[in-house]
Amino acid sequence: MRTLLRLAYDGAPFCGWQIQPKDRTVQGDLDDALSKLLRQPIQTMGAGRTDTGVHAKEMFVHFDWSPEQGEGTTDLDQLVHRLNRFLDPAIRIYEAREVPSDWHARFDATARSYEYILCASGSPFWRSNAWMVERLPDVERMNEAAKSLLTETDFASFCKAGSDNKTTICDVTRAEWVMEGDVLIFHITADRFLRNMVRAIVGSLYEVGRGK
Repeated sequence: MRTLLRLAYDGAPFCGWQIQPKDRTVQGDLDDALSKLLRQPIQTMGAGRTDTGVHAKEMFVHFDWSPEQGEGTTDLDQLVHRLNRFLDPAIRIYEAREVPSDWHARFDATARSYEYILCASGSPFWRSNAWMVERLPDVERMNEAAKSLLTETDFASFCKAGSDNKTTICDVTRAEWVMEGDVLIFHITADRFLRNMVRAIVGSLYEVGRGK
């Protein structure tokens, strides 16, 4: 039985999404919890892979399991309830539902979106969720530069060296800075992202906004 999970997580306690041999990850915690609750080995597949410290407001995951090997129940609402009691509060499951056996969280995803937040107000409420800067850069300059990203092209220069990507071609459909309250948020959407790509792009645009 293939099941989809919709979840969110605070990435601060984790070394990213993907399972690592010696580090704590979101996928590792989730796989362990599901394996214990369903009484069988579970391996999840996420729609994407977030880096260390990156949060997720909405993440989609699928996994396969056999109700007969567990308690024989397919009550997915109950599974959500039990998972949320079992998992660290940094991970929250919102929904579980059965999907076709050929549905794939990664390959059937049509787009992925990230937000990167800059804060210059010094507000302690943004301390762990934003890049705290002394002053905000020139938004108009950054948005002008961001327009050059709106294409399907090779983003290898924005990828961390040594990454195991089969291709570095990405199709970016949105790249825009927007002021929201006391923070400046970079919105970017693409069909796929490379390791550290968003951070590298933000860093480059920030320098443009500072007149560099």
